Amino acid sequence: MNKFWRIAWQEYSRHVFRRRFLFALFSFPALLILMVGLILVVVSMQSSTTPIGYVDNSGVLANAIPQPRVKWPDRITPMRAYADKASAQADLEDKKLQAYFIISADYLQTGQADEIYKTEPKAMSIQQFNDFLISNLMASEPPEIANRIINGNKLTVQSADNSRGTTEDRILNVILPIIAGILFIIAMSTTSGYLMQAVVEEKENRTMEIMVTSVSPNQLMTGKTLADIAVGFTQLLVWVLFVVIALVIGKNYIPQMNNVKFSGETIALLAAVMIPAFIMISGLMAAVGATISEASEGQQFVGLFTIPLWLPFFFFATFLENPNSPLAIILSFFPLTAPMTLALRIGLSSVPEWQLITSVIILVLSAIGAVWLAGRAFRMGMLRYGRRLRWKEIFSRQRV
Repeated sequence: MNKFWRIAWQEYSRHVFRRRFLFALFSFPALLILMVGLILVVVSMQSSTTPIGYVDNSGVLANAIPQPRVKWPDRITPMRAYADKASAQADLEDKKLQAYFIISADYLQTGQADEIYKTEPKAMSIQQFNDFLISNLMASEPPEIANRIINGNKLTVQSADNSRGTTEDRILNVILPIIAGILFIIAMSTTSGYLMQAVVEEKENRTMEIMVTSVSPNQLMTGKTLADIAVGFTQLLVWVLFVVIALVIGKNYIPQMNNVKFSGETIALLAAVMIPAFIMISGLMAAVGATISEASEGQQFVGLFTIPLWLPFFFFATFLENPNSPLAIILSFFPLTAPMTLALRIGLSSVPEWQLITSVIILVLSAIGAVWLAGRAFRMGMLRYGRRLRWKEIFSRQRV
């Protein structure tokens, strides 16, 4: 048992502290930070501290209440009242205003207001004027009526089978399981490739000869598989941590994020599906590594496992229309397509319990079979240098 854990730690530390793994580990958070930074810069550029003027001929803004506050990175655009068009035009010519509005005398009947500018004003600054005007129009109304008018209709998105519905301010709760599935598959695809490469390298440099003198092939392969899973979860943990931080920060600026809820049931379902899938892919990659003679050959086999993982995305429109269609059910039961298919279906609808249980059982059996296959291929091919192990030899009845 001590040897088993030493192998697992050695394999884990060998991959985690490599530069290429650290680059892959932090490239996603760095990309996320860069995207958020660019969004903040773009949002900030859409507003300006140069005032917006208005000439109120209707009396709507005669006793104007203060304009609503804005959240960073928006910049507050002051609203400046003018008695007549001439004075507003003079400040516009002197570039003291971005633009000014002339609110017609019959505004409450016609909604007529003219916008005058020389250079097109910032979009968020105009939005701030609209919010300022609406707030004053609704100032005399009861709060519940004012909020109903300002917020508009409340859209509810309903699944095709009527098993699940969500409002547009909770749409992120639908997307989160899909995002989680994508992150899991990316981590699964990259880290399982490390295991395949490690097995091939140890065969090429004949480290295997030394290792099998002090540890059994089963202990060696099990330790490597466990280490590979730990490497994948390390990658996922860091990514999830950054996503959570982004959500926490985003709640201060994006109101819809306040409605994001992490469902314990959804997390448990995804874990029940993804963990055996992770073990299965790792076992298959290790088996491939045991059958080939050079690391370059392994890249030809990677697509055989990674392409099916992403295949359900090609049927996203079909799943969106009917998440419980026969195609969705079939792909949920096929081990290589099940992880992403179920992640999509869990986000879009309620998956029947019998289908979830059946899929998990198939994945667990597939994971056990993949580890057995990896162990058998490893025992048969560990001392073959320069020669490939044929798959029909693995399934032959000869004793190993």
